[in-house]
Amino acid sequence: MAIAPVNKFISLAVPVAPGLQKLYEVPTGTSALLLYTQVTNVGIAVTYPTVTFVQRRTSRSTGNNRDVRVIKDIEVPPNDAAIIVDGRLVLEKTPLILDELYVQGTQEGVGIIQNVTYHEPSGIATITTKADHNLSVSDPFTLRGIFFECTGSTGITTNIFPDPQQSFIVDNVIDEGPLNVGTSKTFSAIVGTSKGYPHVYRSAIHYFERAKDNSVEIVDGSGGYNKVTPIAATYNPTTGFITLTVNSHGFNVGDKIRIDDGGLTFTCSQDSNATNHPYPRSTDYASDKILEISSKTTNTFTMFVGTSSNTTTHTFVPGSTVANSVKKINTQLDVSNAVYNGGPGTQTIHGVTLPEGEVRLFFTTPHGLSGSSNKIRIVLNSIIFTCTMDDRLSEHPYPRKSDQAKYGKELNASIQSSTSVVVNVGASSSGGFFAPLQMELVASILENSTA
Repeated sequence: MAIAPVNKFISLAVPVAPGLQKLYEVPTGTSALLLYTQVTNVGIAVTYPTVTFVQRRTSRSTGNNRDVRVIKDIEVPPNDAAIIVDGRLVLEKTPLILDELYVQGTQEGVGIIQNVTYHEPSGIATITTKADHNLSVSDPFTLRGIFFECTGSTGITTNIFPDPQQSFIVDNVIDEGPLNVGTSKTFSAIVGTSKGYPHVYRSAIHYFERAKDNSVEIVDGSGGYNKVTPIAATYNPTTGFITLTVNSHGFNVGDKIRIDDGGLTFTCSQDSNATNHPYPRSTDYASDKILEISSKTTNTFTMFVGTSSNTTTHTFVPGSTVANSVKKINTQLDVSNAVYNGGPGTQTIHGVTLPEGEVRLFFTTPHGLSGSSNKIRIVLNSIIFTCTMDDRLSEHPYPRKSDQAKYGKELNASIQSSTSVVVNVGASSSGGFFAPLQMELVASILENSTA
């Protein structure tokens, strides 16, 4: 006897936390209709947060996905709501496709968590933030992307807290001290008990996804840079070409060159040559760029470094060049894997034991380094990670320009094998987000059995 398909209504009611968060995935054996979705501004203060709502369709054969932004960065006024869906949005799960719903919020007051102490018997979490949290007792707030190790537990499906997304109420605020009344980086909340399992906070765990070609350069050691110091330079702001003078440089057309930020100094007619201007600046085309020699003589070589809106005459300042600021790149390496320990202390991450702040890089080919005096450079935005702070929902390239301890630095490389090295890129105790509660989402879904 055949059984008629079963319909089931589901209501979702969740806070909209900072960043991308997964709302719903069509279960096996069903299709679904999203009938209604609304986001409400419930902030205590006058705020204007924004929300993006996404239907993600993934090809189950290739893993490729396509995001349909139902609405993007819509502003939700104070004490008001935005109706996102009022009709029907068809969601499917078949052998070929998988549909999911995501929401992304942007709001005020988002901060970074640096430590969480969880007392399981009472269900109280004490949270330490990177900067003053500006929360008060009884304030509602959201948490996101906290990673716990739960030793001895069985049957858990995730180490990321909270799961599912929810909001909490500030139970206590700890002042910084008698000299800093009203400032605090620590607060607590009752988040619920967990069957007696101890929870140990960890900073964000990074997962290597991929790397761009030639993401690592050998600075010092076998195959390292040829470093030179120009004695003269001419720059044409209209064409964007610069010619550097280095006697008997030995470089060739097509060689790859990098100029350190601030490595060259010019004056210009725009201010009657009154002030010195270091180049390239971080905003210039040539900053952190690989430049290619287009022509050369015995003592000069020319490269394109970008045009300038300041088309007045640029005059090189003799003797101002930073020593060895112009480098020929001889060896570039492709990264096949990267493991990073943000800390605290020495930890085993993805089976690799590393001191705090260190990253182990694995290369597709032997690096050719030997001895103990080797330096490498990681190219800007060349290594792609996901991390637990957003439940691995988005990709993050490193090093970023904001990573001052890492970006553009020449790093001491400790040889681990013929195809791997370890470098110190700095610790990162960041391990989650917090924010005052500003938005809540409600949605109605009709699931239809296809079994």
